[in-house]
Amino acid sequence: MEDLHKLISGIDYKVRNLIGENHKLEQTVISLQTEKQKLDKIVLEQSELINNLKEQIKTLKLGEAIKSSSDITEVKLKINNLVRKIDRCVGMITKTEQ
Repeated sequence: MEDLHKLISGIDYKVRNLIGENHKLEQTVISLQTEKQKLDKIVLEQSELINNLKEQIKTLKLGEAIKSSSDITEVKLKINNLVRKIDRCVGMITKTEQ
């Protein structure tokens, strides 16, 4: 009978240890999920910053092309191309909202 009591006590001890380990692991998972969300937010912000900087580069390149271009026709073609791209973007946004 005493052996059975020792066996049950040992099992109880091991179960309590496993429950404690499980709790620690759950806390670790929650912590890692929170950290992942923060990192995802940072990645999104950085992506937006990169896109904004790319647009600024395009604008600067266009400005330099206009400054250095003595051919007015070439400048008009570039402007018309940009206007078409803007119209397409507005069309896509309008379709998405509907």
